[in-house]
Amino acid sequence: MRTCVTFADLVEIHRPQIEEMQRVGHAFSDPAAPNAGDAFSHQVKLVEGTLRQTYREAAPLARRTSDLEEVKELWSQMSAFCAATIRALTSLKGKFPTCGTPQLYDLALDFKLAADKRHRDVLEEISCQNQELPKGLFPEPT
Repeated sequence: MRTCVTFADLVEIHRPQIEEMQRVGHAFSDPAAPNAGDAFSHQVKLVEGTLRQTYREAAPLARRTSDLEEVKELWSQMSAFCAATIRALTSLKGKFPTCGTPQLYDLALDFKLAADKRHRDVLEEISCQNQELPKGLFPEPT
């Protein structure tokens, strides 16, 4: 049996890590409680690794894919994954400012902006492929 894992599958595999970080962050009503910072810092590191790995997986997959629609969808999914990370951190970075949350927030934002740029570039490339060349742009073949 041959199994193929898509980028969407990878994103869904990694998404629970974000949810776990949120759960741990919200489990502590007092961020100064014993072990709260350590437990949350551990989750932040795991999500950072997950985010970096997911982006690291996206780039070569996009380069190897010849179908621009697939590339467009890949960068859209990466952007959505980054956005989910940002949403999770929005309420937690103020609660746990010394646990790496501002840095992870910035990293997720940087990756989201990069994924959005690549998505826009692919949309432009798709648009260019669908345009007819104006007559007279090139000399007629003889």
